[in-house]
Amino acid sequence: MRWQRKSLRRRLLLWLLGALAIISALMLLEVRSSASKAANEAYDRVLLGSALAIAERVVVVGEQLEVDVPYVALEMLTSAAQDRVFYQVVGPGNSFITGYDDLPVVDDKDIPKNGAPLFFDADYRGDAIRVGVISRHISGGRLSARFTVMVAETVEGRNNLINEMMTAAIVRQLVLILVAGIVLWIGIGWGLKPLVRLEAALNRRTSSDLRPIEHEVPQEVRHLIDAINDLMKRLGASIEAMQRFTSNAAHQLRTPLAAIQTQAELAQDEKEPVKIAKRLEHLNRSTKQTSRLINQLLSLARTHQEDENFHFEAVDLKVLSEEVTRAYVPKAVSQQIDLGFEQQGEIGSVVGNEELIKEALKNLIENALHYCSGNSTVTVRLKQMSEDVVIEVEDNGPGVPKEERDKIFERFYRSETRDDEGCGLGLPIVREIMERHNGSIEYQNVGQGVGACFKLRFPQG
Repeated sequence: MRWQRKSLRRRLLLWLLGALAIISALMLLEVRSSASKAANEAYDRVLLGSALAIAERVVVVGEQLEVDVPYVALEMLTSAAQDRVFYQVVGPGNSFITGYDDLPVVDDKDIPKNGAPLFFDADYRGDAIRVGVISRHISGGRLSARFTVMVAETVEGRNNLINEMMTAAIVRQLVLILVAGIVLWIGIGWGLKPLVRLEAALNRRTSSDLRPIEHEVPQEVRHLIDAINDLMKRLGASIEAMQRFTSNAAHQLRTPLAAIQTQAELAQDEKEPVKIAKRLEHLNRSTKQTSRLINQLLSLARTHQEDENFHFEAVDLKVLSEEVTRAYVPKAVSQQIDLGFEQQGEIGSVVGNEELIKEALKNLIENALHYCSGNSTVTVRLKQMSEDVVIEVEDNGPGVPKEERDKIFERFYRSETRDDEGCGLGLPIVREIMERHNGSIEYQNVGQGVGACFKLRFPQG
């Protein structure tokens, strides 16, 4: 998304200024409300003063009320906006005395009788007006009555005052947002300087420099740096393991390739068919050993796949074990070895990579067939042990000498006590496959100095 590609400084600035703009808008609403209230209070006091001045000039003449309107009281209402002023005086029973007789009518019930004023907004002759009303009681001669004074003015003056106050408030808020934006832009840039220095330091590193990052960075990105350091540590370990593996593989391949070259050169020099056949037999054996080594190196490389390429699924170990065992029956028969499969109890499925589990079982069966002589027995057994599912490959062959049991899972280890044509990768491959499945491989002697049993233990998913 384009938003995600924006710079961190710009994103922070937009978020902060956006929040500040919303707060400013809310504040302006409050300012407008306060400005309207203040303007109405100020103008209403003048409106009340004019009404009181007119009320003071109401007198009783005989049985009637008369009023001498002091025009000075009306002039005090006139503002710079040239507001127009209207007034009206009515006597008992809403009898009109003087002023504008078409001003809005006010119900007597709405006018306070305690002398307090009444203010309201109305429309008069197409203009918005503000009206102030007071009621007074007067006695004199033969008349005692209550009269009402109504004074109104148009609202241009107070609206202009409100607009001026709002304009000033808006200008202040805009200046505040502008200053805040400048300060934030500079402040964020200053705060990001450690990251700029970190970038420069990383750019100066070589591709082989995987040392931990120790630069001072803001607390907010400390966890990110820790994660990068952890990644670099794991990457360094992976590269080191790959280099070690490559070195060992090159060393192991060099020997059989040299043997193949030697046997081929000797075969070329031989003249007798018998000796040529013997050389070719040695050549064939070396080629098979090299092929097996390469295949096992490829299998070992597969166990090092990245997690995203390592697909897990539910695996039926019964079907898998039967299929792999059945595939090796012809080879076992040709070697006069009894290869069989048995299951003990009900077995649940496990979660794993089917191809790698097959590879592990194949290695164990191949080892058993390789080290067992004719008339031996090899059994692939599947059983449930506690919460684990176990595949056992048991044989009655020579077993593993006690002094070598701690070394058989090391890469490229081959026994020096036997004529071993293996390449020392089968069991290490099985161990790494089991580690990828959070499982384990165990070795157990079957009898005293005879037989071997390898156990693949899978946690049940």
